Amino acid sequence: AGDFDYFLKIRVGDMEDFNRIHGEQLIALPGVRQTRTFFVMKEVVDNAPLDF
Repeated sequence: AGDFDYFLKIRVGDMEDFNRIHGEQLIALPGVRQTRTFFVMKEVVDNAPLDF
């Protein structure tokens, strides 16, 4: 009931990193038929820390 089932925020160092993650990991997941990618070129506010 909407355009997205999942929304991921991924930070990468460059486009090569993104292409590797996208090609080797994301689209290789079972059940993934389609992805949409949006890039943020400049971050205005980042209030939430990322926990790893």
